[in-house]
Amino acid sequence: MMELGKEGAFSINVYSPGNLIAQEITINGNVSLGGDVQHNGFSDEQIAQAIRAINGDKKPLNSKQKWAAVYWCLRWYCNFPKNTKEFCDRIDKLPLGELEYECDYNNIRRICSLSFMNEDARHLDKISPSRSEADAYMQCREVVVALAAELGRAALPQVQI
Repeated sequence: MMELGKEGAFSINVYSPGNLIAQEITINGNVSLGGDVQHNGFSDEQIAQAIRAINGDKKPLNSKQKWAAVYWCLRWYCNFPKNTKEFCDRIDKLPLGELEYECDYNNIRRICSLSFMNEDARHLDKISPSRSEADAYMQCREVVVALAAELGRAALPQVQI
């Protein structure tokens, strides 16, 4: 059964004694599984964990300007808002706690408007930035690679030993 939920989202309820096999279904936007908001498979806590892991001195996210790279990564990996201001508002809702370098719209808005930011960050090897954007691209690329790796770690099952 499919029904229109709040804010125009669809809710799909499946009543089945066995497994559900779905083919050719595309879902754009947030997906809620088991009550926890998911962003392309990552929960808010997993995203926050990944950000905390790369934030600080001697780590890839070592300045407020490098939050532009987090914007670029989360926009493509986790379907975060394309609008920079909305992105910053969304980051404020994550359970990040105290960070050494906080996200600030005024520090990233210019960088987020660079042309390479419109390229899919999941395909870094196919992006050719202009000469004028090459330095910014290399700095952002470092953060995207680190954040993507941390997202992968955060998504692994947590085992208590």
